[in-house]
Amino acid sequence: MTRNKKYRISGRVSYLMYLAIILLFARCEPTEITPKDEGGYCFVSSFGGLGQLYKSSGNQQLDQWHYGEYNNLAQKFGVMPDIYFYTDNSGANAYFTEQVSNNQYPDGTVAIGFNLINKEFANSPTNSGISIAIIMAHEFGHCVDAKYKVYSSHSFRNELFADYLAGCYLHLKSMAVGDQYVGEVASSFYAIGDYSFNDPGHHGTPEQRRSCLMSGYNFSKSKVGIGYGLPEAINNAKNYVAQF
Repeated sequence: MTRNKKYRISGRVSYLMYLAIILLFARCEPTEITPKDEGGYCFVSSFGGLGQLYKSSGNQQLDQWHYGEYNNLAQKFGVMPDIYFYTDNSGANAYFTEQVSNNQYPDGTVAIGFNLINKEFANSPTNSGISIAIIMAHEFGHCVDAKYKVYSSHSFRNELFADYLAGCYLHLKSMAVGDQYVGEVASSFYAIGDYSFNDPGHHGTPEQRRSCLMSGYNFSKSKVGIGYGLPEAINNAKNYVAQF
């Protein structure tokens, strides 16, 4: 995660609420991944139950932003997963799996739900939908976890680890687009926490999720003018999450 290059969202975001409506109807370029159903984790062994996956949202402007964000994430996180859209009718969500759907992208596959996109746009006080980029970063955090075998088994700590790396990315993005969106993203991550401690799908409490996101943000911010690499971010993330 070096900061030798800055980056920004392609274009302004005044059109995003319009996209939130048309995304409900636009679909194209399906792919044919139909693995077994493994349940509802953010980090899953396969994409069972997700239905058809799509390479395009059906909207050129959103696709341009989406794949521009992908390129930024791939550069900063040093991983190359394939990425798709899907219709998340069972609840707004995004997923990562280690399953490789395209050998050109050897680090697994990410799927971003249309309803998730609509929800984040609709709940965005700035109408920016910027939390979607940081949710994508969270999924790339899972990809890093899997590629470098940070954890040997899955628990809520995998989710908090991914939140920490997402926070690092939030800071790197804020260097380009400003820090006025940080509170909005922190609120979004707080909202997806839960208190289902005995549920295998527990992802961490609201307080833990916001804390890990902001700790990653503050770690990256502390390195301005110094720089840091992915191994240092991984180590700091794992150490921070260990307290929970």
